[in-house]
Amino acid sequence: MSAPAVAVSTTGNKFAAAWKDVRMGEPNVYWTMSDKPEFAAGQLVHDVTNGTQDHPSLCIDRLGIAWIAWEDNRSGHQEIWVRTSQDGDIGRRLVQPVDATASYPTIATGHNMVAVVYESHVNGIKTIQFQTIGSN
Repeated sequence: MSAPAVAVSTTGNKFAAAWKDVRMGEPNVYWTMSDKPEFAAGQLVHDVTNGTQDHPSLCIDRLGIAWIAWEDNRSGHQEIWVRTSQDGDIGRRLVQPVDATASYPTIATGHNMVAVVYESHVNGIKTIQFQTIGSN
């Protein structure tokens, strides 16, 4: 296990943890949530396990919903994906610059919104991308 991330709700009654794990051979991202600061075994964040998934980042919004962002190259191209802890959410790829390689996402919540920032590399030029991805 490596690249751990943790989030605590503003009320202190919800906890989430995520990490990269290679138990199935290739790196995958796992997460777990609890209503106390102790965790059970994690579950996969993503529904597709081919490629490399890495560098998770977590937050918990004011409604107690956990949000996660991670690097994912299931398509053969490194992208940023996001997902919530809500039932039925299997995640989605963020829209990013064409031909960009995306890495190191950080997700945060505040003032009724959820946002992600990440590095983007296009033709050797690094930029920082910012996207608002949700509101509550």
